[in-house]
Amino acid sequence: MIITTIITHIIRTITIVRRVKYWMRVVLKNRGIFDQRITAMRKFIFSTVFLFSVLLTGCVIQPVNPSGTGASQPLIEQGEQGSDVTLGGLVLKPLDPLYIRFSGILEQQQLEVTIDENGEINLLHLEPIMAAGLSPSQLAAKIERLYIEGGIYKTVSVNVTMTAKVFYVQGEVNQPGQFPLSSGTTLLQAIAGARGYTPFAWESRVTITRHGKVYRFNMKDLEKNPSLDVKIEAGDVIKVPQKPW
Repeated sequence: MIITTIITHIIRTITIVRRVKYWMRVVLKNRGIFDQRITAMRKFIFSTVFLFSVLLTGCVIQPVNPSGTGASQPLIEQGEQGSDVTLGGLVLKPLDPLYIRFSGILEQQQLEVTIDENGEINLLHLEPIMAAGLSPSQLAAKIERLYIEGGIYKTVSVNVTMTAKVFYVQGEVNQPGQFPLSSGTTLLQAIAGARGYTPFAWESRVTITRHGKVYRFNMKDLEKNPSLDVKIEAGDVIKVPQKPW
C-alpha cells in the first residue's frame, strides 16, 4: 500500500510538471527568462524524483541480520486487520484444534476447542464465532472485541494457538505442505524435509511467520554456519519466495 501510494504521487508530480512546462512555453515564449525557468524546473523535477526514490527505498529495503546472528528483527507485526494470510501466515480451517487462553477475567482462563465443520467456535456468552479463514492473532483480536463491545467484560486479553504440533513450509520447495514437528527441528531441517529448494527459490529471503510476526533469514549464511540455525516452533509458517528475476 505504501509503495503504491508513493508511485502514484510520483506519477502525479511528473504529470503536473509537464503541464507547467507546456504553459510556460506558451506564456514565456520569446522571453529571455524561459531558459532559466526551464533549468529551474528540471532541478525541481530531479529533486522531487530523488526524494520519492529515497522514501521508496526506505519502505522496501529491510535490514537483514543487523546483529550478525543470521536472523533479523521482526519485519511486520500483525493485528486483527494485518496480513498474515497474504504473507503466507497460518490460516485456521475447519477441524483445527485450538488452545485459547484468557487474561483479566476469572470466569474462564483457558479453553481447548475445535473449529467445527462450519468454520465456527463456541465460547461462553457469545454467539458462534467464525474462525476459519483467520490467523490465530486475528481470531484473538476478534474475540477480545466481541467481549468488550458486547459489554460482557470491560477488559480481556486473549491468546489463540494451535494445539497440534505441526509447522508449514510454503513457496519454492519441492514438497510444500504441513509437517509434524519433532523436538529440536531447525529451519535447515525443515527445508530439507520439504525436499529442498526449487530452481526458482530466493534463498536469501526465506521467512518464518510466528505469532503474527515475520522474521527473515539468509539461508546461505545458515548453511555456512549451522550454529546460526534456529529451532522451529509449533504453528510456524516457513515461506520460500520466488526469485524476482
